[in-house]
Amino acid sequence: MNYRELPEGYRFAGTMDFTRNRKQVVAMLKLAVALVVIPLVLGVLWHITRLRPTPAPRFSQTWYVWPAMLGMLILYIPLHELTHGAVMYALSGVRPSFGIRLPYAYCGSTAWFDRISHNVTALAPVVVWGIVLQILIAVLPREWFWPLWITQISNLSGSAGDIYCVWHLSRMKGDLLIRDDGTRMRIMRKIEK
Repeated sequence: MNYRELPEGYRFAGTMDFTRNRKQVVAMLKLAVALVVIPLVLGVLWHITRLRPTPAPRFSQTWYVWPAMLGMLILYIPLHELTHGAVMYALSGVRPSFGIRLPYAYCGSTAWFDRISHNVTALAPVVVWGIVLQILIAVLPREWFWPLWITQISNLSGSAGDIYCVWHLSRMKGDLLIRDDGTRMRIMRKIEK
């Protein structure tokens, strides 16, 4: 269950802060690098082993896909945060806030979310946009593969903080409530009686 205000019977259990906690920042950055390298290698392997009955089009015929990729990468950032915001609002009825605190764009809320609601909110962009991008990769001509795959890699690596938070919360025991202000998460655990 989600709450506008913290209910009684909860005590402080921890924070997640990718702007101040060096250990968490380093762990998240390692995950982000892995989420770039692994899909990049898989994309190269998939691309070179795929059967090609016709020759690839020349760059002069497909140059437009690269500016389109730049546009997708720029557009992805607000779409990622708007997806968080739409899910936060749907689950809590509390209007989310948006901002930029370099090097991050963020979406936050004053609501308190249970673990499942938090995880759904955190993973929504990587799942929703991951599916959309995979469908586009499957249906568009092959000259779109690398621009879309690079955008997919950005989708994965840009969600490293979200994935790390879900993993971190999965290791915590008890009934939790989480408030994600966008740059800092406060975690409260229900007091056992």
